[in-house]
Amino acid sequence: MQAKAHFAQFLIEQAWRKTLDDGEWHKPWSWADTHPIARLSFLDQAGGAADPLFILAGASGRNLAFGPSAILTDNRLNQAGNTIIAAHRDTHFARLSMIQNGQLIALQDSRAVERIYRVTQIEVVDEQDTSLMDSDELQLTLVTCYPFESLTGQSRWRYVVIARPITLSPAHEFSVR
Repeated sequence: MQAKAHFAQFLIEQAWRKTLDDGEWHKPWSWADTHPIARLSFLDQAGGAADPLFILAGASGRNLAFGPSAILTDNRLNQAGNTIIAAHRDTHFARLSMIQNGQLIALQDSRAVERIYRVTQIEVVDEQDTSLMDSDELQLTLVTCYPFESLTGQSRWRYVVIARPITLSPAHEFSVR
């Protein structure tokens, strides 16, 4: 599963680059029923970023095997509402185990606009508790199973990271191609 998840990100990144070039959605492989809709980067104190993650449209079980996936694909990324992204705790979102309040996260949308978010809340909740995801305000919510080191496949607990946009002047929003 680790190898599939890692290699899939390479193919998804190629499709993402095509999307940025021509503004059209591109499948990462011929039989895919999804496409990349965003690039997610975790920033460090020095302003650098770990390897980015490419986000797929639709959080189906199949999509989650290949990469982080947006739950609400009609969400206007970086413009309005709550962007909720889910991924597996033992692959793409294993890095959430190290995240802290104040951490910066960059989300690039298909217009190549990147918005910076700051982590403001980290919670462990029951899988039935969706209250942390109920927001009409612009925010980024990352969700994975918990605990991270569990050997069982199923968990009733979810690790939820909420990040709010940093208010920047329009000059600070930038395009990355």
